[in-house]
Amino acid sequence: MVAVLFDLEGTLVDVSFFKDASIVQEFRRSVREKLIELGVPPQVLGGIKTYTLMRNKAVEYVDTNFSQKEATLFHQKMNRFLEKYEMSSAKSSKLFPDTVTTLRRLKAQGHKLGIITNTSKKAVEYMFSRHGLGKFFDVVLTREDVRMFKPEPEGIQLALKKLSEREFVLVGDLRYDASAAEMAGGVSIIVNRDPSRELDFHADYTVHSLEETLSIIQEVSRIKQK
Repeated sequence: MVAVLFDLEGTLVDVSFFKDASIVQEFRRSVREKLIELGVPPQVLGGIKTYTLMRNKAVEYVDTNFSQKEATLFHQKMNRFLEKYEMSSAKSSKLFPDTVTTLRRLKAQGHKLGIITNTSKKAVEYMFSRHGLGKFFDVVLTREDVRMFKPEPEGIQLALKKLSEREFVLVGDLRYDASAAEMAGGVSIIVNRDPSRELDFHADYTVHSLEETLSIIQEVSRIKQK
């Protein structure tokens, strides 16, 4: 059996917070301003639009140029800043109708399941409690557990180590999920629930519901066991 790793927001739970383009733009602007306020030069972030890539680039700069004390303070302040957005997103979350049935079937088939998310432990714990998801997962990795976010493969590699597994499928909804899976040498399944949305990136498989992942995961497991 392959391990099955999931993104959380947009994959297992629906979040309305970041569906508003104006909110997304405001969030990105605020993140950029906060990073600069905390000592990351504007030129380091030049040309980077998304929060995830800005954060990864900022961490590279901080690790190289800040003292250990300065770096610790940077992360503490950035974590507090991000928490209000993460909790707003968590509180707006709704469970996709096929999430629990899909997870239950995967567990019954013997798969080890994991979560790899760029959000915080506090937000994840809130969503798990709200939606009853915690019981399904053998490993949960949040932004506090890794140095670099997806699309970097660090989270996947750490999850596989904790699960004592080598082969995996990553189920997500964004480019960064597909990229992380590819970099880690696994199989990506992107759940695109909007039929009008055309993906502009490569994924090994694209589906329109979580239920569709079941047959793909079964087939990937069969191939990997040969």
